[in-house]
Amino acid sequence: MTANPLTSEGPTTRPSNRRALILDAAIGLFREGGYPATSVDDIGKAVDVSGPAIYRHFSSKEEILLEAIRLAADEVHAANGEARNSTADPRTLLAAYIRAYVACALDRSALIAVWTTEARHLSSERRSPMTRRLRSWSNEWVEALTATRPELSTEQARVLVGGAIGLITSLATNDDGSLGRAQLSGMITAMALATLDTPF
Repeated sequence: MTANPLTSEGPTTRPSNRRALILDAAIGLFREGGYPATSVDDIGKAVDVSGPAIYRHFSSKEEILLEAIRLAADEVHAANGEARNSTADPRTLLAAYIRAYVACALDRSALIAVWTTEARHLSSERRSPMTRRLRSWSNEWVEALTATRPELSTEQARVLVGGAIGLITSLATNDDGSLGRAQLSGMITAMALATLDTPF
């Protein structure tokens, strides 16, 4: 008897991108309800599989969160890379970093929101490497800012960069759709640049 492709969970009918589907569903659930309140069964229901089937792809719920944070790190580093390839002038580079991250945060708002709000739920052993990797991303902003404003100490520049990144993250991941994409992007970019220009 031939298996029904709409109902069979056999190896010939299981989607090849099941892991990606699970991750995407988990990101949405983590953003909506938070990591602690989201169960493996909840994630399974979202992709129409049993909770235990999740463990064929991820060893634990924490591994799913870790994969989401890794993906966020990949995204923001890629955004910085695109900006670096566009200019060598520090001031222009700062604006390029901002525009690239604004675009990333608007395009992947759920992922960025999970990174910024739920990463704290990772064990310290798993969180530390991610923290270092994301710190290296923001350090590129700090280097460009201190080149633009040599009167700033590294710590002062780090405070301003943290403020700019926080502003972008907050506004981009809480977009209610009342503004058009171009208008919102331009507004966030201008506000982030103004943050970096704040005098000490």
